[in-house]
Amino acid sequence: MLFLILIYWWYPDDELLYPLAMLPPKVTPSFFQAVFTILVNDILVRQAAMVLKCLLLIYYKNGRGHNFRQQGQKLTLVEHTLLLYRALLPAPVWLGFFFNEEDYGTLFSLLTSSLYLTFKILSAPQEVRCFFSAIKALAIREVPYGVYATADQVNDAGEICAICQEMMRSPILLQCNHIL
Repeated sequence: MLFLILIYWWYPDDELLYPLAMLPPKVTPSFFQAVFTILVNDILVRQAAMVLKCLLLIYYKNGRGHNFRQQGQKLTLVEHTLLLYRALLPAPVWLGFFFNEEDYGTLFSLLTSSLYLTFKILSAPQEVRCFFSAIKALAIREVPYGVYATADQVNDAGEICAICQEMMRSPILLQCNHIL
């Protein structure tokens, strides 16, 4: 956390903070300024998420009753929130760069910003679905792992657990059709 604070203290202008809040930069950035802003914010957001995950791990390690399922669900929610935010984080900076009509002209600005928005719109729904799936999994108390496997399914799988390499006891057929 100290590293995060020092970076934003070192660069006190709003060129790093505005994109972090999903606002367009005040001044149209050059290409290298846009790349620098995106890289710095991306690295710092990942580090902040890592700190949050470490705090969750510390909380569950020191807490009574280790609920690994709930811990995993919260870590998954943090990870998918991070992925969604990182997918949207460069948008204000790149749009600010692409809408620079003075340097590149109106046609180039419209084409590049349209292409960029098209690619973002096509890639963002997957991240949004994963994010909402993580929220939904956190709300469900019992996670359905699958159903008990039949004897024929166990025979076809080889009767040996893929994880512990011992004979299967109470084998479960997962939703992905693996048997554990």
